Amino acid sequence: MLKMSKSFVVRMVIWSALIIYILCDFFIFSGPLKREARRMFPTDADKIRKAMEMGVCAKVYNEPIYLGQVDRRVQENLWRSGRDVEKISPKEKKLLRWVALNALIEEHLMRIKVRVNREEVPVSEDEIDAEVARFEKRFTTKEELDKALAGQGIADRKELRYRLAARIQQEKYVLSKIETSISVSDEEVREWYDDHKDVMTMPERRRVRHIFMATLDHPSEEAQAALAGKLKLIQEKKSDFAKVAGEISEDERSKKQGGELGWMRSDRLPGDFAAAVFTLPPNKPSLIRTKLGWHIVEVTGVKAPEVPALDSVKEEIAVALTDSRRKEAVAQYRHQLKLLNHEKVEIYKMVLDVD
Repeated sequence: MLKMSKSFVVRMVIWSALIIYILCDFFIFSGPLKREARRMFPTDADKIRKAMEMGVCAKVYNEPIYLGQVDRRVQENLWRSGRDVEKISPKEKKLLRWVALNALIEEHLMRIKVRVNREEVPVSEDEIDAEVARFEKRFTTKEELDKALAGQGIADRKELRYRLAARIQQEKYVLSKIETSISVSDEEVREWYDDHKDVMTMPERRRVRHIFMATLDHPSEEAQAALAGKLKLIQEKKSDFAKVAGEISEDERSKKQGGELGWMRSDRLPGDFAAAVFTLPPNKPSLIRTKLGWHIVEVTGVKAPEVPALDSVKEEIAVALTDSRRKEAVAQYRHQLKLLNHEKVEIYKMVLDVD
């Protein structure tokens, strides 16, 4: 029979006790060994629990994005559109949080990208000064500015300057990466012009003058009769249109100009007035009725619908196309940056559901 030494037995007892303790630590009472292992190698559940405790809804290269930042961005976006965060439904709030979080993730990635490559896009003090001045011009008092800074989580002017400098650097960096893809050639301008002539066509315009009497201040029959008498004198060349307008017209804005309303488009006029003006023959003063009262109206000029010459709108088209391409290119660049770095982004979506 094999006889075990005393020292072997002691070692077996110690090792057995150690193994039993480790098993109990990990599977029964969650002792210090298990807690340390979880700290070193957290499970998804551990990450979510810790994120919810700290209000972290995402991490980008291990840098946290807090729910407070997301909600502040939601409030800013709603404020720009004239809406109140208190008046949106929980479902819409969750959707807006996702939109804000996605933008914040892209901005975090952009900051990291620019930080690594900052020597490629230096920013001068003059550029920062100009941007700070533009920002401060939006506010009439120091109190308004301080309130706006606090609302955006900016501690002081020094931090404002730092953030604006970072934004300038990001914009310059992105532009350096996309500038070759947003340039617009003369041929592209012409092609857009040819394809959109229907949109660019200037509608018919008419130069109009009138003499007006409101039925609010006069019985309709009285106003009609008064203007009919004046119209007869004008038609018979016994009185001058501009003179009559200056004497009796109740349109204070136009009477001092002899009743002149200028060049008008039908879509810029009240419907009942436009319907009459755009059917009258030129140079024939006529009496018409609208909801506001009676008018003697004369069309003194007509411009047929026309397409502006390419040379007159070439620069405007080029600027519009460049701006459109810039927005698309920036959005595409940020999206690609997010795709390339998706392994460095962690999102804890349960945190976004917190009210």
